[in-house]
Amino acid sequence: MVWRGTIGAFVRGSELAWLLGFSDPVRGVGWNPRASRAARWRLGRTRALLRLAGAPDRRLRVVLIAGTKGKGSTAAFLASILHAAGMRAGLFTSPHLQTYRERVRVDGVMLSEGEFAKAISGLRPVVARLRREHPSAGEPTTFELTLVLAMRAFAQRRCAVAIVEVGLGGALDATNALDPQVSIITPISHDHTPILGRSLDSIATEKAGVVRRGRPALVAVQRATAARAIARVCRAAGADLRVVGPVGHRIRLALAGDHQRQNAALARAAAEELGAPSSAIARGLRAAVWPARYEVVRGRPTIVLDGAHNDASADALARTLRRDRDGRRLVVVIGINTDKDGRAVLGPLVRGPRPPPTSRGTPLGSRTSRS
Repeated sequence: MVWRGTIGAFVRGSELAWLLGFSDPVRGVGWNPRASRAARWRLGRTRALLRLAGAPDRRLRVVLIAGTKGKGSTAAFLASILHAAGMRAGLFTSPHLQTYRERVRVDGVMLSEGEFAKAISGLRPVVARLRREHPSAGEPTTFELTLVLAMRAFAQRRCAVAIVEVGLGGALDATNALDPQVSIITPISHDHTPILGRSLDSIATEKAGVVRRGRPALVAVQRATAARAIARVCRAAGADLRVVGPVGHRIRLALAGDHQRQNAALARAAAEELGAPSSAIARGLRAAVWPARYEVVRGRPTIVLDGAHNDASADALARTLRRDRDGRRLVVVIGINTDKDGRAVLGPLVRGPRPPPTSRGTPLGSRTSRS
């Protein structure tokens, strides 16, 4: 029995190793040095992979979530609401905290190790066909392949909706090869500036590329520069721009912090578009689970875990800590990757948060909803 279990674990590990072999060892799962950099393949390669995999995305209603902060929390709120409504939902997010399998969930549950290994194995013939039929595309990336794996898993398990978190950016992210019924743009701030640009206008323009003609674009209240850029992209695309303000404090949320009220509002608006009843929306907002987002670990001393990694997220964390600490001394233990702006993250935690954006950043001509 031990021998069989060991062989099974080896097989599962070898499949994941194969999948991760399509990554850049330095830049991560979204890059592959053997992938073509030609403009036509930025999204074309993912579209080709989806077609070769049987177009599973065409059997799903897709909600695509872009933005700088709050994407994962918004996705978690929406998945919880749809589960409460009895609508089977697939959830594709990144990055993961403990295991790569966290990136693909159905009704809040990861695929088992065996199921995940089998799903990866099913990608091998897809990659082989890509090499034969589209040699100029180069090799796919791990992120692209994981997206295809997720869409297949969701379709096979008869999900009604696929909730998809954009990896990086928007217009040229692999996830934008999907055709969303609803697009969401969470609050935008500075992050990944070497890739997306250093101006808020350029970052917002890239992230707004997920909107679609004639379909809802649910947008968080933004700073004025980002709001104008998003409005410009929505006008050009013919998208139905709707600015969604935070839910009021009378609405109970499972996730702590005032910034989560904006994420909850976006999730609620998307759930309404998908036909979820108000009773399920209320239950789902109260039941959502999303670790390491102001996650309070009980004990002495009280420990708070948070994944803030840019200026805006650090502002939100500092604001919530100020509200909750009740005059107590805080000890901060922080780890920051070299590709992040450490000063921007530390600033709010040392000096205190900046004022949050208000509806003054709302694009002209858009509809704003608050409650």
